[in-house]
Amino acid sequence: MLKAAGITAEYNPLHNGHIYHIEETRRVTGCDTVVVAMSGDYVQRGEPAIMNKWVRTENALRSGADLVLEIPVLFCLGNAGQYANAAVKLLESTGVVSHISFGSESGDSESLKRIARILRDKETEIDAAVKNVRGMGCSYPAARALAYSEVVGKIKGTDPDNDPEIMGDIKLLNGPNDILAIEYIKSMTSSEPVVISREGAGYGDPYDERTEYQSASAIRTQTLQGRDVSGYLPECTASSLKECHLTGPDRDKWFDALRYAVLSTDEKLIEDCPSGGEGLASLLKTNAASAECWTDFVGRIKSKRYTYTRLSRLCMQLLLGISRSKYGIDSPQYIRVLGFNDKGRQLLAEMRDCDKAALPVVINVNKSAAALNEKAADLLQLDMHAADIYNLMTSGEIGSLSDHRHPPVMIQA
Repeated sequence: MLKAAGITAEYNPLHNGHIYHIEETRRVTGCDTVVVAMSGDYVQRGEPAIMNKWVRTENALRSGADLVLEIPVLFCLGNAGQYANAAVKLLESTGVVSHISFGSESGDSESLKRIARILRDKETEIDAAVKNVRGMGCSYPAARALAYSEVVGKIKGTDPDNDPEIMGDIKLLNGPNDILAIEYIKSMTSSEPVVISREGAGYGDPYDERTEYQSASAIRTQTLQGRDVSGYLPECTASSLKECHLTGPDRDKWFDALRYAVLSTDEKLIEDCPSGGEGLASLLKTNAASAECWTDFVGRIKSKRYTYTRLSRLCMQLLLGISRSKYGIDSPQYIRVLGFNDKGRQLLAEMRDCDKAALPVVINVNKSAAALNEKAADLLQLDMHAADIYNLMTSGEIGSLSDHRHPPVMIQA
């Protein structure tokens, strides 16, 4: 039996910092294999991935991963809690993953666990406080941080503004990777968390040639501007960035398609998108005609209350036809395999032949779809639809790249 550790990633694109994370995960856990739950063609920021999921899967397998699974697009375009919960449930449902590893700005494992426990145990009180704070015009992340400090301050009988521990917790609740780390820990039921300190640039940091590890955001920006950042990438990613079609929300046909969707969709249907509500449909329609690009469009609506990521996710949900009423699903319904190497093949055999997997394992969508229940079939159909839209918007090739035709990536030693 192989010992497996799980990682949640977007690899958008995969860089040297990601390889460090994979290697550290192997070292800390002593695992034989690494299973990656990866976003498909869309990422949690609400944008298309810079390269399609098949290319990013191959790069992952050539850089230390053994098995790559796809996080359904419904959850990739959800908030941090929905995304993290789906990734954890997907990895735990394999029945072979004992540890889940993730990056963190702080690397403070004990504090992250404590915050996750409080958020889970005091969920009712914190949710009620969030509603009160949201009424003041705060974004959800800011409101939750304030609500957390208020509730914990009452529990401890201290002034949150003068309590060093609470102030430290609030700092963690404002770190992008720490926020996800807390959500991962909250969702875990059968696996152990492994916190790896993030090295080099932070999430979203701009390019800085003095930094050993660049952020994926900086690498995307530099690459799309035609600059060479190969020194911060494994050879496989550097090659892919030169050879593959690269995309982003302000490239290709994404904004034209979005503007059409906004102008042709009834406001009630826009409000029914998972990230909709609060009158956002009207704001979208008001700004659709005058905006120059996706980033400009979202930037016009962005405010203290509405974050860029929420608005961008709303735009992508609208473009893909994702609604609350149709997709009332809160966790993955199958395990979709994007690629594997020889060790990954052994893991798949354990999952399927030894009946360890708690969910159906989907390798060939054409063979598996008919055996899925209605909820799972709807979710898989959405994934395939989203992939077709991605390929249409980018290369225009929805034949060979279609989920119906493209087999899982297989890498042999």
